[in-house]
Amino acid sequence: MHNNLKKGQEEIVGFILVVVLVVVILVIFLGIQLRNPEPEQRQSEVLYQFLESSMEQTTNCTLSEGASYLALDDTLRECHETGNSCLGGQSSCDSAENTLKILLNNSFAVGPSYPYKGYNVGAVYFVNASGQQQNEEIFNVTSGACGNSYIGNSYWIPSFPGSIIITIKLCN
Repeated sequence: MHNNLKKGQEEIVGFILVVVLVVVILVIFLGIQLRNPEPEQRQSEVLYQFLESSMEQTTNCTLSEGASYLALDDTLRECHETGNSCLGGQSSCDSAENTLKILLNNSFAVGPSYPYKGYNVGAVYFVNASGQQQNEEIFNVTSGACGNSYIGNSYWIPSFPGSIIITIKLCN
């Protein structure tokens, strides 16, 4: 009877050691997961509508005397396709970037004391020809500080044979 009691105690101690080992492994795994959080992005319909309406905004870029001023989407196409300068000497790329900065700064309060701590807006030309994907950065505008939590969306502008993709992120 004394032997059976001792065997039972040994089995309980062994079981407790296995449980403790499993708990330690789970705590280590959880600690690693919490240290490296994945960026949290939420799609925002408001940001999509902002980008969509921004593309219709008139820029200060005209390509010739007497011609009308270009909309932001046309200025971006001009920037990518030809890189022509506007009549005033400013490049079409600079005109598009400056117009977008003005729109962003007038639409979203960004900074440490505001709900949005920063933003990042990028324009990329994307083409998928013959199964080969190519990306060409047009510009990237950043303001403030961005962490792992943000809302964002993107807008596509057709530009044969590919597309210009404008991506916006507002960081919390």
